[in-house]
Parts: sequence; C-alpha cells; structure tokens
Amino acid sequence: MPRGRLRELSDPEAVKRAGQDLSSTAVKGVDLTSFSSSYWQHVKIETTFFLGCRFDDLESQAVLEAKGATVLPRFAGLPYEPFQYRLYTPDELLRKLSTGLTVDQTIYCDYLSKGRLSPDIVEALCRRIHDDGIDDALEHLMRDVGPMKFVAFMGGSSNKRSDPFYKKTALAARLVTLDGHFVVSGGGPGMMEAANLGAYFAKYTEADLNQAFIILERAPEYGDKDWIPTALEVKSRFPDGGDSLGIPTWFYGFEPTNAFATRIAKYFDNSIREGGLIQIGKSGVVFAPGSAGTRQEIFMDAAQNHYGTTGLHSPMIFLGKYQYQVDAPVYPLVQTLATAAYKDLLFITDEPLDIAKFIKDHKPVPVPPKPDPICGCLPKDWQRGSEILE
Repeated sequence: MPRGRLRELSDPEAVKRAGQDLSSTAVKGVDLTSFSSSYWQHVKIETTFFLGCRFDDLESQAVLEAKGATVLPRFAGLPYEPFQYRLYTPDELLRKLSTGLTVDQTIYCDYLSKGRLSPDIVEALCRRIHDDGIDDALEHLMRDVGPMKFVAFMGGSSNKRSDPFYKKTALAARLVTLDGHFVVSGGGPGMMEAANLGAYFAKYTEADLNQAFIILERAPEYGDKDWIPTALEVKSRFPDGGDSLGIPTWFYGFEPTNAFATRIAKYFDNSIREGGLIQIGKSGVVFAPGSAGTRQEIFMDAAQNHYGTTGLHSPMIFLGKYQYQVDAPVYPLVQTLATAAYKDLLFITDEPLDIAKFIKDHKPVPVPPKPDPICGCLPKDWQRGSEILE
C-alpha cells in the first residue's frame, strides 16, 4: 500500500505538541537533545522518519530504530546545513569568515569544487535535502504573509545602480509595498537589488530613497569592491527597513546576494528557484529591463498563465516600453499568444506609479479546476489555492 502524505515537524515545540503519536511523521533537522531515550519508549512509531536530528545519546537513536523508525544522521564537514528549514538572513550569508570569504562565497566555492551539475551522490543528496527545506520555509512564509500578497520583480543582474530603470524599479517596489503587497526578487544585484531596496524603503520617504541612490552609485556595478559596503552603509543610516524576499541561487553564485532582502531563500538548483520565483508572484510579476534570463522568465510566466498551472491567471507588467516593444519586442509576442482569459492582465509602462495602480486594479483571475483525466482528482496544492481564493 502506498503511504499517504507525511506530517512534517521542524522544531522541538512541534514535536512536543505531537505528543505520544509520531506515526506518519517526518521530524526534520530538530535538536532533540532534551528528549531522553525513556521518552521515546512511549511514543508510537509507525512510518516515522528522523532526518538530520540531534539526539541526547546513541541510546535514543537505538530505541527509535528498534521501534521501526528510519533515522538519517546529520552530514559532517559541509559549509552549509543540509537540513535548513528556515530562510537565511543577509547578515548570516554576508558574515566574513577567517578565510576572508563570506559564508555565501564559501558555500559557492564548495559548490563549484564538487561540481555544479554532476556532484557525487552524497553531495547531490545534501543539496536536494537543503532545497526541499527552503521550499518548506517558503511555504511557511507564504502562509504567514498571505499567498495573494506576493508581487515578484524580475530584471537584469548587470544593470548598474545608476541606470534610470534601477531607480524606477526601486520606486515601483516601494509603492507596491506601501499598497500592502510583499515584494520578492531573484535576490541578486541589478534590478533584483532595486526591487528589494524599494521594499526596504517603504518605511522611509522617497527623499530618503533618493539619498540611498546617491550612496549606492559610488559602487554602481556588483563587481566593484564597495558594492556590499555601500549597501551596508545605507542600511546603517536607514535601519530596520521594510520586509521583502530574495530567492537567489548558487548556480549564479558569482552574483552576490543583495543586502536589502530581509529574508533569503537561496537554492542550489536554479530550475527549482526559477519556477518558484514565477509561481510565488500570485498578485503579479513585474519585468524590469534585463537580458536572456529575464526573457526566459517572461516566457515561463506566459506559459504558466496560458495553461493556468497554478490555478490562477496573474498580471504580467513590463517596465520599459523601448526595451520590450522595440529593442527586444517581447511584449507584442506575449500579447499575440495571450488568450482572452488573461489578455487584460498584460500591461506595459515606463512609470512606477502606473505599475502600482495596475496591480491594485487588476486582481488575479481564478482558473476553474479540472479533475485529472487519469485519476479524476485535483492536486493538493490546487485545492489549497482554491481555498485561498475563497
């Protein structure tokens, strides 16, 4: 018989609340040193997994295995925690180590040394476990914030801080945040940083944001040695800014994680990261100027809207009339492909105010659910999406 969906617990308090029944449960990355071996003697264990947990002694692990639990031990000697069931913070990733590298850079160097695309089986397993944990942390964030509040911003990583559209992207993100939305970006430099910067300055005035631009322009490109220091200077002068999310990847680890995203969901697998970026922007996706990666994301979003794969048709907003209508005429092509179901959710402008207004006036449109032709059921996540819309 196939097993059903497991209950997943990732903190000690959740394990305590579960009480004496841990059947059909995965306990993930939890410090269980406060639970003695005698405690486990009285707990129901059936289809139970302990993944990367810490125990008080070997006897606890022996008791659990004797009762039929599957225990996957922790992995030693890694620069990252595979059983990562929370989002990162900028301070955590940008912390300097004795080597002179940041934690972020150290993980990236390890990632390269073991192979980006074909690591050995243990490293591949550790990366998959890590990215699954980031998925879980994102789901928790979405439930806490409200799934329909997220607006995603896409755009080029190499765009300079002095680029007029860098400033427009930041202004748009600030306005969207002030309207009650939660900004998410790819978490890197360029237009991604601009989006997180704008959300950060939702707690400050537009004049304050202009002061930040002046400081940041001293190191306009992410390759400049003062790129991070100028960002930290801005945060020091304007502390405790607005909340936002960055979703970067070590696949592009040469691009530094920006300092303005207050929560960071960093992945090893770029394909999971790209898909998640598009899916999480349920209230809309804003495409600032960018290059090949941004165009890839445009067509990913267009396909998602076309087939209604998330249960929603969501707004697609293009910032940059010249780029998207003349230089690389993607917008007319997306218009041509669009069906009547979401054609009115397409918009192009050069003005940040227009973006905020369009998102406010154009809500996502639910896609009627269709039972699967093979099993006749609906995916669990689609059902949850329907509940959210109701």
